[in-house]
Amino acid sequence: MIYPRQVVYSLEALGYLASLESNRTIKVKDLAQNLEIPRHYLGKVLTELEKKRLVTSTKGPSGGFTLAVNPASITLYRILAALNGLEKLEDACVMGLGRCHSDRPCALHDIWAQFKNSTIVRTQKLTLEEFSSRLFKKETSGSGSG
Repeated sequence: MIYPRQVVYSLEALGYLASLESNRTIKVKDLAQNLEIPRHYLGKVLTELEKKRLVTSTKGPSGGFTLAVNPASITLYRILAALNGLEKLEDACVMGLGRCHSDRPCALHDIWAQFKNSTIVRTQKLTLEEFSSRLFKKETSGSGSG
């Protein structure tokens, strides 16, 4: 896993929220149970996602969290940018040697560079709606190929 747990949990939570009917809220405890993520940790993740304006929360007995963005129009690349996840995708060395470059490459630099470039292109095209569909094996209407 190249991403910290918080980024992975954020992507899972956003994908799950995107799979729900539009504007449907879900409580942290239910989302945590469905995703098998510790409730307390997920609460912190959702608070950060709310600060990034990717989700909204409603207080009260019928409250919970809902997606604040259109899943068909936001890409995984934009989400990773909001979560400060692009550095791992764009600059990290696969061998953990910090940042390696073509002038000072690690042993896997060329292979990793090809993989990273392909992944960047794919995340720039892959919408949250498509990601959610793949993550939860659910067909969504109006999704293109990615």
